[in-house]
Amino acid sequence: MPIYVRHTRAVQLAELPPHIRDKLTEHAESRQIELSNVRAWLTRSENPLASSGLGKLLRRRANPADPDEEHSTVVVLHPTQILVVTDGAKRGTAILSLPLTQASVAPGSVLGAKLNLALQDPAGFTITGFPGDQVGSYYVGLGPEAAAAECFSAVHSAITTAKNPPTE
Repeated sequence: MPIYVRHTRAVQLAELPPHIRDKLTEHAESRQIELSNVRAWLTRSENPLASSGLGKLLRRRANPADPDEEHSTVVVLHPTQILVVTDGAKRGTAILSLPLTQASVAPGSVLGAKLNLALQDPAGFTITGFPGDQVGSYYVGLGPEAAAAECFSAVHSAITTAKNPPTE
């Protein structure tokens, strides 16, 4: 059983909760990223109660390390950037952005593959290329809906196109 119950859908930025939209706008403006011509997907992730008897008795969550009962992830695909927003009641709102030319994307969890772990959350993808002391990566969990496959396909295509522009 996956740790999270997720549902993904395509959204317009105007449909996002105001606090998420405001933080996203602030982040984009500080980096001169125009948000008028973007595609976006919203995933709601529920961290359900643990399935074991003891976990249920103690009212533990399936992922006890996650401080939130549920959180939202927004993937925003700009013509030259990818932005990822994560928002939860306890974790707050965090936004990452990365030029498509610096990004790489792979289906599933790259960390899980490196550790040779059986993937418990099969729908999703990992974005790699975030700057830091070491190259950073971020796992984006997705739901089972067609919009989730559309999200991954669009991100993969945009990164591939950005790195391999048509020549004339």
